[in-house]
Amino acid sequence: MSLADENVQWDSLVDRQMHLWQEKQRDHKTLCPWDTGHLTISRTYGARGYRIGELVGQKLKWEVYSRKLVEYIADRSNLRHKVIADFDEKRTSRTLSQTLFEPSAYSSNKYYRHLVQVILSLADHGRAVIVGRGANFIADRKTGLHVRVTASLESRIERYASQQKVSFKEAKKKVEAVDRERAEYIRHFFHQDPEDPAHYDVVINVEHLTNEQVADTIIAAMAIKFGYPPPKESTTDSSCGDEQS
Repeated sequence: MSLADENVQWDSLVDRQMHLWQEKQRDHKTLCPWDTGHLTISRTYGARGYRIGELVGQKLKWEVYSRKLVEYIADRSNLRHKVIADFDEKRTSRTLSQTLFEPSAYSSNKYYRHLVQVILSLADHGRAVIVGRGANFIADRKTGLHVRVTASLESRIERYASQQKVSFKEAKKKVEAVDRERAEYIRHFFHQDPEDPAHYDVVINVEHLTNEQVADTIIAAMAIKFGYPPPKESTTDSSCGDEQS
């Protein structure tokens, strides 16, 4: 897919989501946590984080927002304004005060400020899987599940080497470089260590698990945190059954 095609696809996704959000606002029924909740996924490089997020999204019929997509929305003023238009300023300020990011960076760095606004709004709208960009440090800890997926460095290097058909040495250089870049981003903007398990509800070693097993584990953890089992037939209009005991 060309970059232009990808951009058109993302523009259409935002428009579709806006329609769904507006429908939800018009419907005054009481929403359950599966309608309003969100999932953030932090990952080490090669731990299959985005593919696992995609699978969770497919199972729940939630939208999945990759790092590239979140950055694309934040960078396009027309899309960004659509996404954050109904995210009340007072609510924004209150939510910002509860997050762990760097206040000075928020006030001085336009890119970072836009990114935070978009992530806050996507999570607030609900039914969103947000992968990367420190979303777990930005989104509400109470209304979402925050997961980190990882695996041993050696297994991630071997996986990259096999997929890209490069030497172990070259794969090691790549995996360590991306891990370092992601960690530096978190430390710069949030002053936190992404490896600290206290920043997540669940940390999963995916080395000996399939994507399907990890996705099912995440959904089970969401059910525990939300207090309700997942909808029997996931649709864009889910409803909660009896509370979990």
